[in-house]
Amino acid sequence: MRASDIKQIGIVGAGTMGSGIAEIFAESGYDVIWYNRSDAGMQRGFARIRENQATLIRNGILTQTAAEAAQAHLHPTNDLIDLAPADVISESIVEALETKQKLFQSLDEICAQETIFTTNTSGLSISKIATVVSHPTRFAGMHYVNPAHIVPIVEIIKGEKTSDTTCELLMDVAKRIRRHPVLVKKDIPGFIANRIQFAVIREALHLVEEGIASPDDIDAVVKHGIGLRWALLGPLEIADLGGLDVFNTICSYLFEALSHAKDAPKVLQDLVKAGKLGVKSGSGFYDYSARKAQQIIADRDKKLLRMLRIKFQSEE
Repeated sequence: MRASDIKQIGIVGAGTMGSGIAEIFAESGYDVIWYNRSDAGMQRGFARIRENQATLIRNGILTQTAAEAAQAHLHPTNDLIDLAPADVISESIVEALETKQKLFQSLDEICAQETIFTTNTSGLSISKIATVVSHPTRFAGMHYVNPAHIVPIVEIIKGEKTSDTTCELLMDVAKRIRRHPVLVKKDIPGFIANRIQFAVIREALHLVEEGIASPDDIDAVVKHGIGLRWALLGPLEIADLGGLDVFNTICSYLFEALSHAKDAPKVLQDLVKAGKLGVKSGSGFYDYSARKAQQIIADRDKKLLRMLRIKFQSEE
């Protein structure tokens, strides 16, 4: 199978990520068979896509006509067997190994042998999930970053038995939906994006717990400092520009001082135990009682689109 042969995409899950992935493929002209267990969850998924598209329309990225055409490519179902004709399936359900294995075991019985299975897991083992399917060579990770309908990066993760052909095909598919694919050559926990992200989060939590800086000041350092550079240059490019000899010296004394925590820091565990889960509960490190989550997301997406526009212009 070649990427040009792929016509129908199966999406499992209508949460934040499943909705975003369904939207990407539909806006790229693919017919999307979209499965979710409940009608209520599917209705929320469609509402989320309409909100996403409204933001894209306001920012001149998408037209109303194109948005309506994309919605016509979405075919919702709550019957797993309807996914049988899909050429590629993308799964975005709960992050639980056994639950994902049970799903793919069912899909393995329903779909053709040629169907490519992908999981959007944030860090579970691709190889372990693939043990339940009869053709693990056609099973891979295809990990998107939230918000998936805007952020272009997609990690293609090779499991122990994933074939090079499958990885090459998925890299090509990602390009056809206007994403920027990267190949993760080994199936390691967290892949690339989450390993880097959580290394930063671990140190940020450590700084809060030790009373070294407030959450607001830590976030300010990222948003108004290193985050600006990272939008244009990767950490290894920054090291090259700064001088590898300089970075080598800094590593020799700074690494020992960084957090070596193996578990979630107490400051995070205490917030979770107190039911302070962030936006979803109204408070976390910050108080969201006076700020609606939808407005926060809308502001985030508007700024991301503006940044992407500047980034793409600079690359022309």
